[in-house]
This record gives sequence, structure tokens and C-alpha cells, in this order.
Amino acid sequence: MRLNNFLSPESIAILGASNDKSKVGRKILDNVLKNKNFKVFPINLKEKNIAGVKAYDDIKKLPLKNFASLLLVVAIPARFVADELEKAAKIGVKNVVIISAGFKEADLSGKRMEDRIIEIAQKNKMNILGPNCLGFINNKNNLNLSFSDFLVDKKIKRKDNIAFISQSGAIGSAVLDWLKNKNIGLSYFVSLGNKAILNENDFFDFFYLDKQTDLVVAYLEEISDGGRFLEIVSKIAKIKPIAILKAGRTSVGSQMAMSHTGSLAGSNEATLTALKRSGAIVLENISQIYNLMRIMKGPLEISSNNLAIVSNAGGPAVLSADEAFENNLVLDNFSKDIGLKLKKELPGFAHIKNPLDILGDADSNRYRKTLDLVLSDKKVESILVLLTLQSMTDAKNIAEVIVDLKNKYKNKLITTCFLGGVGVSEAKKVLADNLVSNFDSVEDAISVLAKVLNYYKNRKSLVSYENKPNKFPLDYKKEKIVVDYLDSFKFFKKYKIDIVETKKIGRENVDKIKYPIVIKFVGPDFIHKSDKGAVFLNIKNSSEVKKIIDRFNQDIKSEKISSDNYAVFQKMIKGDLELILGLKNDNVFGHIIMFGLGGIYTEIFKDINFELIDVDKKRITEMIKKIKSYPILKGARGKKGVDFNSLISLILKFVKMVRENPQISEIDLNPILISEGKAKITDVRIVL
Repeated sequence: MRLNNFLSPESIAILGASNDKSKVGRKILDNVLKNKNFKVFPINLKEKNIAGVKAYDDIKKLPLKNFASLLLVVAIPARFVADELEKAAKIGVKNVVIISAGFKEADLSGKRMEDRIIEIAQKNKMNILGPNCLGFINNKNNLNLSFSDFLVDKKIKRKDNIAFISQSGAIGSAVLDWLKNKNIGLSYFVSLGNKAILNENDFFDFFYLDKQTDLVVAYLEEISDGGRFLEIVSKIAKIKPIAILKAGRTSVGSQMAMSHTGSLAGSNEATLTALKRSGAIVLENISQIYNLMRIMKGPLEISSNNLAIVSNAGGPAVLSADEAFENNLVLDNFSKDIGLKLKKELPGFAHIKNPLDILGDADSNRYRKTLDLVLSDKKVESILVLLTLQSMTDAKNIAEVIVDLKNKYKNKLITTCFLGGVGVSEAKKVLADNLVSNFDSVEDAISVLAKVLNYYKNRKSLVSYENKPNKFPLDYKKEKIVVDYLDSFKFFKKYKIDIVETKKIGRENVDKIKYPIVIKFVGPDFIHKSDKGAVFLNIKNSSEVKKIIDRFNQDIKSEKISSDNYAVFQKMIKGDLELILGLKNDNVFGHIIMFGLGGIYTEIFKDINFELIDVDKKRITEMIKKIKSYPILKGARGKKGVDFNSLISLILKFVKMVRENPQISEIDLNPILISEGKAKITDVRIVL
């Protein structure tokens, strides 16, 4: 594994170590020295001894024969880093952590310095973490190679199998501090910084094979190499959960899009599409990072998204049922034999169903008997226990009951939600001390449980992603080219995609046309034709055509529009529904396809779905079914439903066309008219 020696080095040199305890280099040295198993070499031009350890004024003077086994930590001003890196490369150093800031994140001068670092590293095949990072923590061998206090506090004795990667140092520090407070351990923490050489994919690769990591969590602000990212994340998701919080959900670039698809398929839509395709758990905020780590401290034996809920009050039970439904969880009833046993144990007016309300007078004994029965049900793999404080509620004893049952049913996921403040504070402490995940609100509990359970439900059906590098990555500096309208139609016909016959029209050929027809003005001035009033429907005779053409010719003559524009006509088709099929070449993830409700209100209703280009018939079917208008597609209000086989066939041909022509940047097929169940493409825009 490429990063074994990096994360578990034989010896460590700290360039920038100091006797000044306020310096970052000194903080890192103190953290590393907590573990006596490493050879540590402080490097400082002036100091002879630092923190009781002999210091060296030059890396070349270190008493080492093999510098390839050394990890060099750099914590000096940015302007000196490249020269020191070059010196280290010459003696065979291969692994480096650059803590120093002031590179591309700062200004153009910093970017030039970072570019030089990249050049040196690539030339000498060096692994570099950073620059502008906190470092890393390997909790498995008690190595804190960062300036965080995470391992300094002796309270942290746990070594839970959670690997956490953060592109932001501030987010990383916040999560580490929270973990300390909650006594949750890690296997690894990695602060990525500027990702000059090593990025999230390199560490994902390591955690994929690492037997001491059961959960991978990442906070990312940008994704490196989308194809490789998808390939490795989809591999991880098949064997262990990986959760990602991606920041930066808006895109100024979408405002400049030349198609409906371009404006709808912004960077966030592409990222969400890719993450869902990979099988990763998609997080929306930092609190979900915390909540997920609380629940998934170790491997779980779960195969479904069925959740059992037990409550001592009706209100929270109803709320939890609503939340569960909205988060696509299943609330199955209990097995028949368990239901009968529950009926014997509970008061006669208790309803034996899921959620199970065991009534407001429930004491610890009733909680014990009920929960023991529910957890013994083979259908139940996960349970949420709700408690509201009432005059007869012995919350602390109930918490102790839950801890006992957690130890009895170790392969089941037990989560609690004790609602209230002071009255349940002792009970919450009992739960926290025994690592039972408790939430202060039903909404928080259900939202994170849904992510966990739905992941395990879908894991068996996950398909690995095959990385095929994008031969034509998007170049934002390059001017986009809109393919000629009629040439676009010819292109589709080449792939035998059913498209409405379209021809040029002028005054000279109006008498040979079979009416009614549609006339469109097309060309550089008519990117969005409907918005420009350039689509004329249900034209019934030649005199109407001549008026429209005369107006068009006059606009060209008066130079209101370019002479590169022209008019076309199509047979008038009455449609029951308008759909859109589109494509965007995302700079990170390559081609993304979009399907949904079309027409002039596409961007208002936004009833659309996205998929990566590597779709098959099954994924296309799922994409179609996910739009809100799907019931209309099936047939509603006496209208004939869509011929799904022909629609899926059309999309498959579309995908084949794009794969064979990767230089395409955007495509709009809008609208695709559904007439008598058949899909007919009436408008095309291709952008290179």
C-alpha cells in the first residue's frame, strides 16, 4: 500500500521545530514525543537541543542510512519550503508533510511557490500532504503528527475504527474537539490542505484495504479527479460505509450556460449525482458528521431500512413515523409471535403496531420487557427508543435498562431520543458514558438513521464505477460552439434516433408543404427560441407562412438579427406531455445526463433527475421513475401512457452517441413530445 510508510514512518524529522512553545513546529514535536517508539529529529538552524532532543541544523546531517523511511514535516515560512524540499529530494526523502501556509490559498506568488513544490515532488516521486494543513493522526500507533491536542488528553482511550479526512483545517479541528468531548476515537485523521500531491483519493485507496477502518468520513471543498474518485468510493461503499460532506453547492458558471441543461445541471447537481451513484452516504451539514460518527462507531450487521420505534407517548411516536416516512424508512409491524407476547405484557388498550406506544405510565420494568421482546424479533435490526419525562418516568433507570440491552443485543443498532432538559440529564449521562447514541430531537435521530439504514439496504445492489478518463475536459476559457441546427438533426439521424423531420423554409417552397406546420427561427440569435417569440405553432396555410417569413427577412435586412439565422419548419404534432433529455460535460465528473418534465417551464418546475453517462437499462428506468411526473407518464386522466420501451431505447441511443462523441459539451432535447404514447424529438441544441 502506497501510504503505509507515510502514515506509519520509522523516523520523523521536523523542520521548524523550536524551543519557542508558541511555534507550530514545537507543538507538533511535543505531540510526536508523546510516543517514545519513534526516532524524532528536530531541525533548526540555531538550536542544538529542543525539548530535550538533539537538534540538527541540516537534514543532510541526520544519522540515517535510508532516508526513504523518514517522514519529513515542514513548518517554516512558505518562501523557504521549495529549497528545503529540493535538498530533501536529493538525499532520497519520499514522504513529506507541509504544514506551512501562504501558498496558492494566499495569492499568485504563493501559487507559483506551490507549483514549484509540485514540480519537485513529481520529478522525485514524493508523497506530499499539504501544504497549508494540520498534518495527520494515526491513532492505531498513537502518532499525533499534527498541532491538534486530540491524543494529548488521556481521556481519549477509545480507538474506534473511524477514518476522518478534512480539506478544511478549521472543520477538522472542530470535529476532533467534538470527538474528544464525546469520547469517540478515530483510526486516522488526515488534514488535506491544498492537495498539491496527495488528495482524498490516495487516502481513500488506503482506507479501502485498511482492516482497522470500518467507516470513512470526509469533508471536501473540491473533488480531485472525478473518475478516480467515483471508482474508489464505489469500491469502498460495497464493503464499508463512506460518508461525504461536500461544500460549495453553488456555481456562478451555471449563469453562463447556453442550454436549459447547463443551467439546471450545475456543479452541485453533478456532485450529488456522482455521490449517489458511488453509493456514498451524502451528508448535508457538520452536525450530520457528528451524528453519523456517534451511530457508526463500529461495524453494523444491518440488511434493511426497517426501523422499530418504541415510545412512552403518542405525540413523539407520530412525529417519528412522519419523519421516517419522509426519509424513506420502513416501519414494519412486528413478527406475529412477538406481537402476541407484547399484547400480554402491555396494558389492554395499547395498540401493538410500529411505532409502539407503551403509554405514559411506562416504568423501567415495562421498558425492559417491551424492548427485550422487540429486540428479540428477527425482523428488527435497528430500534429508536423515545422517552418523554412524565411524573412516573424513572428516566435514569430506563437509561440503565437500555445499556443492559445494548450489551445483550450487540449486533443490533440501538439509538435513543430522551426529550427534555434537566429532568433527563442524569439519564443522558448514563447513555453517553456507555456509548449509547442519544439525540435531543426526533428529527435529528431519524435523519441520520435514515442515511445509515438506507445505505445498508442499498449496499448489495451497488455497482462499481469504471474510471474512463474524460478525453475532452471542459475548458472554461474556450468559447463554446453551438452546432448548426439542421446539422444537429442530421447527427441524430445518423444514430437512428427518432427525430421529427425538419427542413429550411422560405417564400419559394410554401405551396409544396403539407399543413399544419410549426415554423422556428434558428441560429445564433435564437438560443432560447420560445423566449424570443421565434416558435410559431399550428400554421395552416401559405399566406400565414409568408407573413412570418417576411417579418423574418425584414429583421435581417434591418440588421436586428444576423443573416446567419434561418427559418425551418416541421409537421405540427399534438403532444400530451413535453419531456426534456439533456447532457452536460461536468469538469470533475464528465458527462451528466438529465431527464424530466420539459417545455418552456422546465427551469421553473425543475421536475428532473440526473445520472452519470455510464447508465444501463435498469438505471435509466430508475431515473424515469424518480421524476414527480412519473404517474402522468404511466397514463392519467384518460391519456395514454408512454411507451417506456421506446423511451428507454431513445435514451440508450442518446448515451451511445455521447460516448462516441466525447467532445460534446451540452445537449438539449426540449421538448420531446409524447404523442399517442410515442416520444418524438422536436428540438435539438448541441454545444461543443
